[in-house]
Amino acid sequence: MAKDFIINYEKELCHRQRIGNKMFKILIVEDDTQMNQAMKLFFTKNGYQVFQAKNCREAGQIVYEEPDIIIADIGLPDGMGIDWYQSLSGDKKAPVIFLTAKDEDEDILAGYDAGCEEYVTKPISPKILLKKVEVILKRNTDSGNMLYYKDLKIDYEKKRVWMEEKEIKLTPKEWKLLELLSRNKGKIITKDLLLNQIWDIDDNYVEEHAVTVSISRLRKKMGKDAEGIYIKNIFGLGYTFGE
Repeated sequence: MAKDFIINYEKELCHRQRIGNKMFKILIVEDDTQMNQAMKLFFTKNGYQVFQAKNCREAGQIVYEEPDIIIADIGLPDGMGIDWYQSLSGDKKAPVIFLTAKDEDEDILAGYDAGCEEYVTKPISPKILLKKVEVILKRNTDSGNMLYYKDLKIDYEKKRVWMEEKEIKLTPKEWKLLELLSRNKGKIITKDLLLNQIWDIDDNYVEEHAVTVSISRLRKKMGKDAEGIYIKNIFGLGYTFGE
């Protein structure tokens, strides 16, 4: 398989696998140095940011880079790739493709029981592996749990926000504002609706100024271009997210 990658990776077109300005990150966990390096060159050429590990210990350190997808060999020098993946905490568990030379039913079932997206037996064509990665990323991106828009990344499930790969800390109301606006991308959301949905849950009177102040603080945290690119004021009507 390493030979296939070394021969074929130079022939592949650069797909630039991005959503907005997002470059997807792959963690490759493979103890075969030649194979690991071949995959790095191949996926880098195809527009991915690649992190490498050759054992469970290194992978456990690099996973804090928050890869979007993991490609991991089953048999590693210091343990089983399946066991390592299962040991990850929930917020570190990116989708995983297991690579292995084992094609016994029990091995394949163990991989799927561990939560893998794909269980791939070697050898595999680089183009096929690339397509599997693309399909998994698209499926997870389109699931409704994530939003990538320009330099902004929102994880709705974990209630986390990043701008240019740097995490932004939001207050509960700022999060609710951003969630409501971004989930209705391109639609005008009135101030009255924002007040009713976020502030006035107990039918208590809240001044309209509260929305303006919170939007201003949210934009400030998102950066100097937030007003023109992300959260726009539609005069006399309300606010909209995106173009």
